[in-house]
Amino acid sequence: MRQYNSPDVLARLPHFTTASNRFLFFWMFRFLKPVKGVVFFACVWLTLAVAVEILVAKWIERAVDRIQTLGVAKSAPGFWQWFWRDPSGGAQNFRHVMLILCGLMLATLLLRYLKEVANTKMSMHLVYFIREAVYDKLQRVGFAFHDALSSGQLINRALSDLQNVRAFVQTAVLTTLDIVLAVGGYIILMITINPWLALLSLVPLPIWTYYILRFSKVVQPAAKSVMESEDKNVSLITEAIAGVHVIKAFATERQETRKYDRNLSTYLDRTLKRIRLFADFTPVIRTIAMASYLMLFLVAGILMIEGKVQAGGFLILGGAMGAILSRLQQVSTINEQYQNAMVSSRRLYEVLTAPPTVPEKEEPKALDPGKGSVRFEQVTFGYDPTKPVLHDITFDIPGGSIVAIVGPTGAGKSTLVNLITRFYDPQQGRILIDGADVRDLSLSSLRSQVSFVFQETYLFSATAEGNIAYGRPHITGAEVEAAARLAQAHEFLEALPNGYQTMLGERGSSLSGGQKQRLAIARAILTNPRILVLDDATAAIDPETEDLIRKGMRLVMKGRTTFVIAHRISTVKQADLVIVLEAGRITQMGTHNQLMAEEGHYRDIATVQLYGDEEMPSPAEDSPSHMDRLRDPRGLQTVGAPHEESEKRGEEEMV
Repeated sequence: MRQYNSPDVLARLPHFTTASNRFLFFWMFRFLKPVKGVVFFACVWLTLAVAVEILVAKWIERAVDRIQTLGVAKSAPGFWQWFWRDPSGGAQNFRHVMLILCGLMLATLLLRYLKEVANTKMSMHLVYFIREAVYDKLQRVGFAFHDALSSGQLINRALSDLQNVRAFVQTAVLTTLDIVLAVGGYIILMITINPWLALLSLVPLPIWTYYILRFSKVVQPAAKSVMESEDKNVSLITEAIAGVHVIKAFATERQETRKYDRNLSTYLDRTLKRIRLFADFTPVIRTIAMASYLMLFLVAGILMIEGKVQAGGFLILGGAMGAILSRLQQVSTINEQYQNAMVSSRRLYEVLTAPPTVPEKEEPKALDPGKGSVRFEQVTFGYDPTKPVLHDITFDIPGGSIVAIVGPTGAGKSTLVNLITRFYDPQQGRILIDGADVRDLSLSSLRSQVSFVFQETYLFSATAEGNIAYGRPHITGAEVEAAARLAQAHEFLEALPNGYQTMLGERGSSLSGGQKQRLAIARAILTNPRILVLDDATAAIDPETEDLIRKGMRLVMKGRTTFVIAHRISTVKQADLVIVLEAGRITQMGTHNQLMAEEGHYRDIATVQLYGDEEMPSPAEDSPSHMDRLRDPRGLQTVGAPHEESEKRGEEEMV
């Protein structure tokens, strides 16, 4: 698959839209909708816990004031005897206060437990639903989206960015609510002691707000650069694991290690830069907090000396201010999470709001029964619309035909067949299957009628039978075996330790290239498609096995349209029609015999394969080479329609 990771290509995709920080901030909270019940109870337990915490502080004030006013007789045998037995009002009041404090302490423990349980449930549910949404979206977006973003970027967005957003949403709801309730509650408590002290405690808030807003403009670009380096790290690890055989075959372990080390150094430098920014930010916040605390403590001490504040009030003022400042110091943590979340939410937003690159109509039609005729009408397509890969492609294939597509590497052969199932949409022209425009059809209906054997075989970490039945998982047994026999895979599957139930390694690593390709062919056969596309499907198979597969697939190909991309003339000769693509244009079209009778790319490659270098006849002096013909635009003449004789070919030539 093609990778287009440059900013220019990303900008051309419709889902890479610009969203403001304000929009993204509110957008993140949409993730709370599936867990609103859990969020509600988490907020309830948190509110009750803060309320009880403030009540504890209030009753501690009363207890200290009671102690200050108590007078115990010298003749009393001791404090505990007085506490439990003295019937005086002072002892009774003190006992009453202490019992209430004990009850509040027990309530605090219970509410803290309930709050932590609800907090954890909220966190896990958020992760579950966000991951589910991201994975579902990755399955639904088109190939162009995956072309634009590397696998490392997508993995990082589905893991690291998701956690950044989850952490901030959770913090923004619970920690912010905790700060608001605690600060508000303690300020009210302080107002009951002294209103001026309560107002004095609010002095640092505007200073903090200004400094945090100023800091956010600097730290967001730094956070973004760190995440981009982390994307690259994940991409390098993914590539190294996937290409481990190539790395070891060319002994490039040190080269890959140096490449990873260089990116790690960049990642470390960017991370340290972000840490330095927060290292400068945190001390300022704490200095403001400590200055406010000392000023309040000094004023409260003066008021106590003047008799305007009791001992209990002085104690609670210190405790309340400490609680307020400790809560407000969490603003720095929230701010750090906010800066990371704003960068991560933008990256997640690009994934979750990405429109399909091949959108369906509001009421798409199902593909009506038919023989599988395929028609291209002046189709032009490019992965980058400004650089077309295919130019003005026009042909009409009757249902049940075998069509071979040949041409030099990079001519657009795989791209052409990818358009049949709307992996991409052409910029110009249209494609019809059995008379229906593929844009009018539902993707599920269209793709269920077209099966691919791709150039690069991908097998899943499942049993051999599971891989063959991937397109129709409810089918097992005889039908799977029949498909494997047609693909010449039955013999080696039976030789595996557990036969068809043998678990294959990751990407089929325990099988040879030819064995994997045969499993892929069996997988395509089992879906019983109307159109079968073999994208160089026998390239990794020896000629003898290829001949057996070709003979076995005669019955499979009968009655269905088959597109074969191949370089072996032995395979191409079986086709009812051969289409020659050069530089994205159809330059020749006809049967094998017709194309052998005319000059062009087909006869050049056929002559080499059929006669070899020694017996190949010398070209005429005025006959240009294939490369010269490609350099001369006049030599690439587009063929408008297939020869009539190509539609009359008999079934006997399929053997």
